[in-house]
Amino acid sequence: MPHYSFSNTQVLVLAAGKGTRMRSAKPKVLHELLGKSMLEHVLISLEALNVGGIAIVTGHGSKQVQDTMNAQHDVSWVLQAEQLGTGHAVQQCKDVCADAEHVLIVCGDTPLLQTNTLAKMLTEHVHSSSDISLLSAFQENPYGYGRIVRDQQGNMLKVVEERDANDHIQAIQEVSSGIFCVRQSVLFELLKEVDNDNEQAEYYLPSILPLAVQKAYSVQSCLMRDANEMLGINDRTQLRNAAKVLQNRVILDWEKQGVTIEQPETVRIDVSVHIGTDTLIRAGTQLLGHTHVGDACDIGPYAVINSAWVDDDVMIDAFSHVDHAHISMHGKVGPYARLRPEAYLDEGVKIGNFVEIKKAVIGKGSKVNHLSYIGDTQMGQDCNIGAGSITCNYDGANKHKTIIGDHVFVGSGTRLIAPVEVNDGATLGAGSIITRDVNPDGLTLSVRSEQRYVKHWQRPEKK
Repeated sequence: MPHYSFSNTQVLVLAAGKGTRMRSAKPKVLHELLGKSMLEHVLISLEALNVGGIAIVTGHGSKQVQDTMNAQHDVSWVLQAEQLGTGHAVQQCKDVCADAEHVLIVCGDTPLLQTNTLAKMLTEHVHSSSDISLLSAFQENPYGYGRIVRDQQGNMLKVVEERDANDHIQAIQEVSSGIFCVRQSVLFELLKEVDNDNEQAEYYLPSILPLAVQKAYSVQSCLMRDANEMLGINDRTQLRNAAKVLQNRVILDWEKQGVTIEQPETVRIDVSVHIGTDTLIRAGTQLLGHTHVGDACDIGPYAVINSAWVDDDVMIDAFSHVDHAHISMHGKVGPYARLRPEAYLDEGVKIGNFVEIKKAVIGKGSKVNHLSYIGDTQMGQDCNIGAGSITCNYDGANKHKTIIGDHVFVGSGTRLIAPVEVNDGATLGAGSIITRDVNPDGLTLSVRSEQRYVKHWQRPEKK
C-alpha cells in the first residue's frame, strides 16, 4: 500500500446512531463483517492515511462502543447526547478540530470504504484549494441516498435527502456518499447557519452546500470509482449484502497472491486471515479470526479453522474443526477431526477421523488415527495411539495430566486414567485400563476377565 500523510487533517467518524432497523441491543456500528465490526473496518482504512487525528462521535451505546475500540485504536471521543442529525454531530467536534486545516467527515456504518479512495479525495481537495469536497457516486438504484443537484453548467448546488426529494430529484442517479472534506474555518462558520427545516427536523451536514454556494465558496465533488464503497448499513439485509461484496474483494486479493479457492461463493475468509502461496482452499471452508495458513496447504472441503496457526504443507481434510490450535508442517488432520484450544501438533503428526485433541502436545511423527480423545496430555515422538483410546483427564472436579514418552504404542480401546505417565518405548495392550505409571519398554496390560462361550445360546426374537 502506498504511504500517505495528511497530518493537517482531522477525521470525524459519525457513529452515534442507534440503528433501529438492526433490531439489536448492540450499537449498529459494532455489528461485524468477516470478523471485524463495521466501525473497525472504517478505522483501519482511515489509520492508513496518517492523518492528524481521528475522533469518533458516539451517542447510543457510547460506553459499549468506546470499551470495544479503546484497546485497539488511538482515537478521541466526542459525545452527541441528543441525536439531532449529522450537522449537529459535527458541531460537537469544534474543539477537537481547532488545530486542523481540513476536516474529513465519514460515516461509521460504511465498512467498504478503502484507503486509496479517501486518499484520492483528500489529494484532490488539497490540490484544487477547494473549500468543500464531497465524495459522490452514480447508483443505478439510488433509493435511500441523498441526490446531488447541479445547475445547467454542472456546478453542484445542493444535496437533497431521499425523504425530502420530489419525483424529478429522485430520478437523479448521482448520489452523495455522506463523506465530506471541508476547510475547518469554513465548516464551523457554515454550520452556524444550518437549520432543521425538513421532514425529520434534523440538522443535516449536506445543508452546508447551498450556504457555501451562496457565499461563493469553492465546492467540488470527487467521483468514487466503485459505488459499493459507499454502501451504508441500516439493517441485517444490507449487512449481508456488504459482507458479500467484502468477501469477494478478499477472495480476489488472495487469488492474485497465488491461492486457489474452489467454489468461492461457498467459502468464508475473514479479513484478518493470512494464506500462503500454492495453498488450496476447498469448497465450504471457513477461515476465521486471526488464522494463519502456510504455503502449499490443502484445506477442506467444509473445514472450519478459527484463529489457528497452520504451518506449510499441511492437509486438513473434510469437515474438520480447528480452534485456536497449532499444526506444524507436514501434518495431516481429519476428516472429521477436532482440535480444541491449546492443541499443538509437532511436525508430521497425523490426526485421523473422529479424533478430538484438547490442550495437548503431540510429538513429532506421532499418530492418533481413529475415534480417540486426547486431552491435557504431553505426548512424545513417534507414538501410535490405537482406535478408541482416551485419556481420562477429568475427575468431576479437577483436570489431570497424562504424560506419554517417545515411541509408545497404545492398543485400541485403552483408557489412561490421569494423572499417569507412560514411559518411553512402552506398549499398552488393547482394552487396558491404565491407572498407574507404566515402565519403559515391554508390554503392559490390565488383567482381563476370562472369555466365556455359552453353547446353544440364541438371541431373542423381535416381537
